[in-house]
Amino acid sequence: IMFSVIGFPSIAFVGYGLGFWAAPFFLRVHGVSASEAGIVLGLFAAIGGWAGVTLGGVLTDKLREKYVRGKFYVGMASVVLSTPAAIGLIISENLFVAYVFNFIFALTSPMWIGPAASTVNDLVLPRMRAIASAFYILMVTFIGLALGPYTIGFISDAFTASGTDSADALRQAMLYATSMLGLALIMLYIASTSVADEEASRLDRAR
Repeated sequence: IMFSVIGFPSIAFVGYGLGFWAAPFFLRVHGVSASEAGIVLGLFAAIGGWAGVTLGGVLTDKLREKYVRGKFYVGMASVVLSTPAAIGLIISENLFVAYVFNFIFALTSPMWIGPAASTVNDLVLPRMRAIASAFYILMVTFIGLALGPYTIGFISDAFTASGTDSADALRQAMLYATSMLGLALIMLYIASTSVADEEASRLDRAR
């Protein structure tokens, strides 16, 4: 379970980080207006986020019927699919292409949300689910929501202070942040290898 509550929040690190800095990125790098960025990115986040979370839940239910690691398969798929979308979004010089990659990222990056929450509950007894869920949410909040946007901003400021143009500084910072997806993939794979044993040993571990 410890690998799970590191792996899934590491995906959130990139999702929250890129989501927070997407609008400034398009303003600085592609020169779009604030109103255009707000409308386009807002719609992409709403539509892609809803569809991604729903798709992740549906796939999880189907895979979990056949594979004990089904939830982790969806989490790892979210990483594998969203990584090239994130990199394409960041490095593309064409505005339309960057928008397309942004929508793909908005669709694939939240697929892990449903499987993550349910995985934490699967690995403990019902009486322990409140504490397990609270700890999971705490990890997502600190690693994803707090550190994601902050770290990208910190790195961007460091590059700017060294003389890098603000647009390039933000682009490099966002690109470096995507490396957390590699950590997420490793953590989720390790967690998946022991999920069957951990589910079977819930009672013994609780004792």
